[in-house]
Amino acid sequence: MKITRIFGFLAIILFCSSGFSAGAASDDNEFAEFEEDEFADSVVVTNAPDAKQEDRKSVPPIVQKDDFEDDDFGVVDEDESDDSEKIKEVDPDEPTPVQSLKFTDVPAHFRSNWASYQVEGIVVLIIFIYLINYIIGKTTNSSIAHTVFEMCRPTLEEQFAVVGDDGVTDLDKLEPTLKRDTDSTFSAWCSGRVNVHSLFLQMKTIKRQDLVSRVLDIYDPSSDKMTIKVSLEGGNDVDPLIFAVGEKKIATKNFREMFDLNSYVSEKKQVAQQLNLPATWQLYADQNEVVYSILEPGVVSLLRKHEEAIEFIHISDQYTGPKPAEGESYTRLPEPQRYMFMSLNLAKLGQDEESAAEILNLVFYLIDRVKKMKLSKDAKQKAERKRKEFEEAFLKQTHAFRQEAAQARKEEKTRERKQKLMDEHDPERQRRLEAKELKKEAKAKQPKMKQMKVK
Repeated sequence: MKITRIFGFLAIILFCSSGFSAGAASDDNEFAEFEEDEFADSVVVTNAPDAKQEDRKSVPPIVQKDDFEDDDFGVVDEDESDDSEKIKEVDPDEPTPVQSLKFTDVPAHFRSNWASYQVEGIVVLIIFIYLINYIIGKTTNSSIAHTVFEMCRPTLEEQFAVVGDDGVTDLDKLEPTLKRDTDSTFSAWCSGRVNVHSLFLQMKTIKRQDLVSRVLDIYDPSSDKMTIKVSLEGGNDVDPLIFAVGEKKIATKNFREMFDLNSYVSEKKQVAQQLNLPATWQLYADQNEVVYSILEPGVVSLLRKHEEAIEFIHISDQYTGPKPAEGESYTRLPEPQRYMFMSLNLAKLGQDEESAAEILNLVFYLIDRVKKMKLSKDAKQKAERKRKEFEEAFLKQTHAFRQEAAQARKEEKTRERKQKLMDEHDPERQRRLEAKELKKEAKAKQPKMKQMKVK
């Protein structure tokens, strides 16, 4: 019996030990099932690559979360909770539908689609045309100005010691040149002649370099101009005169704008007809004797010969420039100067060197003629009396303006004192200011009397 019990106890121990060994073996190889699955998947992948892609698509996306989430602080986002519920509801075994690829619309290359660049093409074309017009216009203006200057240069060098003075270069090294002020304006200074302080020759050509000006010139045509401005020498032996003659349109414009012409002269229609001046010209002068002294038969013949090229001639001993604009006036009579102007049309002058020389010689003849001209005693007294009357009228007018300005300043000061009296809050100070104001008004109303001391 004891032996039977002993064998039974050993059998139980052996059975328990075999059970523990089997459990340990199963615990040590708990990933064997997954390894078998992976092995099976690898076998399937090698045999069927399409199945691998379907399995990958069926796997739900892995959502990466930050280290710190709202759940850590007890905050739950409704959108996240809904998304998580949707993710949980997705069945991993259900196949995900394959989305079709979307191709972005890429514009065609500009070489095959020029219609998309019409605006840019027009802008580039306008810029190109503007640049070409600028180069051609600038070159044309310079060529015209230098051509005319070369036509006038021999005569100028005969009459003046210095031609083309720029005020910087030494006279020994100076060469007669034309100075370019702008792309359409050129000038030259000349000095060193009897009866002349200086001569300023200026050429104003059409703005050919500006495309907009060229377009506007179609509707309002203009031409190239040359102006000769001469500062004449004065003195007590020079008689007074104001004289102007030229084309009707230009002469009328200068008569309205120039201060001396608008103040002293009047139109001389009958004298112009007697002297046989061109029918399209107008004549202005302060006296008839001045006209007969200047417009000699030889001068009139040259004016008729070059009536298209010569636009306007103005000689004055009372030149002060254009008159003030409307609403403005001189507070003091400007100092007059002796000047001579001549305006020429370069288009009509052309490239005739002989015509240019004749016109310049006419200018120098008029300069010398004005210096030597002697008026009669009555004509000279009349001219001086007219200038004196104009000066007195101007002083009276400016005196009235000064009185009006003084009265306006006085009224402004009175308003300021009364406003100060009204703004005063201290009754005592206000009473003193009011008494002072009444005293001033009473004093102003009293008649002014001169006090004389009797010895």
